[in-house]
Amino acid sequence: MSMNDLIPAIKKVLEEVDVVLGWTRSPAAGVAVPARFHTPDEADGAIFDSTCIHNLAVHLPRLKNSKVGIVAKGCDARSIVQLIVEGEVSRDRIRVIGVPCPGVIDVKRAWRCYGFGKKIEDAGGRVHMEGRSVPREEILLHKCHQCRDQEPVIVDLAAGDVTSMTPPPPPDKSGIRERFAAMSITERREFWREQFSRCIRCYACREACPLCFCRDVCSMQTREPHWTGGQVNAIESEMAQQVRISHMAGRCTGCEECERACPVGIPLMLLLEEQNKIIEELFAYRAGASLEDKPPLLTYDINRDGGWR
Repeated sequence: MSMNDLIPAIKKVLEEVDVVLGWTRSPAAGVAVPARFHTPDEADGAIFDSTCIHNLAVHLPRLKNSKVGIVAKGCDARSIVQLIVEGEVSRDRIRVIGVPCPGVIDVKRAWRCYGFGKKIEDAGGRVHMEGRSVPREEILLHKCHQCRDQEPVIVDLAAGDVTSMTPPPPPDKSGIRERFAAMSITERREFWREQFSRCIRCYACREACPLCFCRDVCSMQTREPHWTGGQVNAIESEMAQQVRISHMAGRCTGCEECERACPVGIPLMLLLEEQNKIIEELFAYRAGASLEDKPPLLTYDINRDGGWR
């Protein structure tokens, strides 16, 4: 996308807000990092490319008393909508700058494969890293291979054509999700016991999640009620993760930030994707897909709506 579209859009929105959330280029690593733009001069440093991974909606609850502009990909826009639906941010205090997104790349994976900290340039359908060149679809994040949100559900000002992007090719069928789908119930239980045994209770998953906004009273740590202990062991780590994931039922927008932030590589989205699928099948509901729809597990009444069928 041309910065000739994005930078003027940010400057225009700055006329009516206190700050705009977006991305700028890290001079050291050559990839996008989140940025806050308060002035038109600062906005000149704004960028948008396939290294703009971060879901900037995570910052909105902390800025609820300010008027905020936010640059948003289609998937990020769902998180913004969900925060509005749940009353965590006010629609009249948010200005969304929609950007066309051809898919974002897994920077950590690229660095693991080709050298940590190498500068990344995305051009012509290929990703270039200091002499190495690979097809960009090979290092796209998983969510981009199954993207259903190329057109943001909420846009106040579009920076480019947000409806004309070509969907990326399907993902490799030899990955962990395909192996997991083939497991029996017993094998899945053992799989998750092993995965959660590696959890170090750092709470990076919670901090990266836009919808985990009740951090001061988080059930993963609170003693009133005392849902989980403070020890780092397989049993308590599993309990903490299962509680967090269950609290995301009907609320997770699939941004994958929790899994990306996990320092020990727990595939958290495997459970969240299964949960999202069940919610959509039972209630015809996708979190963040509409400003009018309410999360079913916040509104469901067994006496009014009936029991399980």
